[in-house]
Amino acid sequence: MTIVVTGYGMIAPKTPNIKEYLFNLQHGLCSLELVKGVGYQKESNIVGIIKEGIEDLEKDRRLKRLPKVSKLGMKAAEEALESADINLKQKNVGLFFGISLGASGEKLFQETIQHANNDNYKKVPVTFTHYANYHSITASIAHYLQVKGVTKTITTGCTSSLEAIEDAMLYLQSGKIDVAIVGGADSPLSKATTYAFSKTKVLPLNQSLDHGAVPFHGVSKGFAMSEAAGVVILERAEDAEKRGANIKGEIVDIVSNNDGVYIYSLDESGEQMISALRKVVKNRTPDYINSQALGIQLNDQIEKKSSRLLFEHKIPYTSIKSMYGNPFGAIGILQVIASLLSIQHGFIPPTIRTDTKGYEEMNIVTKTKFQKINEVAITNHGYGGNNACAYIKRYSQIATT
Repeated sequence: MTIVVTGYGMIAPKTPNIKEYLFNLQHGLCSLELVKGVGYQKESNIVGIIKEGIEDLEKDRRLKRLPKVSKLGMKAAEEALESADINLKQKNVGLFFGISLGASGEKLFQETIQHANNDNYKKVPVTFTHYANYHSITASIAHYLQVKGVTKTITTGCTSSLEAIEDAMLYLQSGKIDVAIVGGADSPLSKATTYAFSKTKVLPLNQSLDHGAVPFHGVSKGFAMSEAAGVVILERAEDAEKRGANIKGEIVDIVSNNDGVYIYSLDESGEQMISALRKVVKNRTPDYINSQALGIQLNDQIEKKSSRLLFEHKIPYTSIKSMYGNPFGAIGILQVIASLLSIQHGFIPPTIRTDTKGYEEMNIVTKTKFQKINEVAITNHGYGGNNACAYIKRYSQIATT
C-alpha cells in the first residue's frame, strides 16, 4: 500500500509559511541569531526564535491561554489542510503529533515551578497542568481542527515527528483511518534548557554564527536550539488519486530503533543509526541524504561514518539545521517537507556556513544544486537514543487497468 503526502504546512524562525520556506531553502538563508548574555557566565548562544506569525491566534481570548507551541502547531496544520484541499467530513481522521520538550520553555511553565517551590499557591495558574502535559498540546490542536478521532502524541526526542509519521502510516495501512494529520512542534527556549544543555557541552556558547551550530564543521561546539512546527497530510494513494489531490510525494518507509546504551552515556559507534539507514535505503540510490548533522561533533562524525560505509562518500549530504537549527520534535517533519519541496522544485538545499574541515572526504552540498530530484533519504537522531530514518520519493501515478 502506497502512502502519499497531499498537503504540508510549517512555521519556523523568520519563516511563516511554505512559500518562505522554499525561498529560504533555495537561497540558503540563515534563520538563526546570536543572543548575548544568556549563559551561566553571561555567554552568548545561537538560537532560532519565532517572533511573528501567530498574531491572529493571539487575538482569540481562549487560544491566547494556550502555550505558544500549541499555536505553532495550529498554524502549521491550518496551512497543511489548505494545501491538501481536503474535506474531512465523513472521513476517519487521525491526528499524530511529535513533541519533545513541548511547553517546558514557556515563561508560565518556568515561573510556576518557582512559585510552587516558594509555597506561593495563589500564583500557580490553573492552566499549568496542561502546560506540563505533552498530550494537552496535541489535544488542543485536535480541538482547534475539530478532529475527534484517533489522537496521539509521540515523544521520542528529536525523532518524534518522524516516528509520528511511522505510526500514522500503520493506521492508514490497517484501514483504521482515511486521513492522517501528522505534525511536530516544540518551543524549548528557556534559561533552564540553556543551562542544562550547556552542562552537557553541546551548545555553541560564545561562538559566532560563522563557527557555531554549523553541521559538518570541525570547530562547531554544539547545536542551535530552535522552535518550529510542521505538519503533513497523509493519505492512501488510491484515495488521493480518486479525489484528484495534488500529490506532493510518497513516503516509502520509515525505520526507527534505539542505541540501547545507558541513558547518561553516548553511543559513539553509530551502529544503530547506520543500521536504520541501511534498512530504509535497501538497494536504492537516493539523490541525496537530508542529514541529522547539527554541529555536535559526535553526531556529525556518525554521519561521516555512515556516508563512508553505506555510500563510499559518493552520495551528497546536506543539513537544513545549518539554516534552522534543531527544533527538537519538529525537525523530522521539517526535513520531510524540505525533501518534498526539493523533489517538486528540483534542487538540493545547501549546508550553509560550513568550510567542511574535518569532513573533506564527504560529498557535502555547500551551495544550492539545481537538478532533478527523485528520491531522498533522511536521518534523524533523538535525545534518549532513538534513531529514525525515512525514504521519500517522487510519486508515480498508480497504473490503471
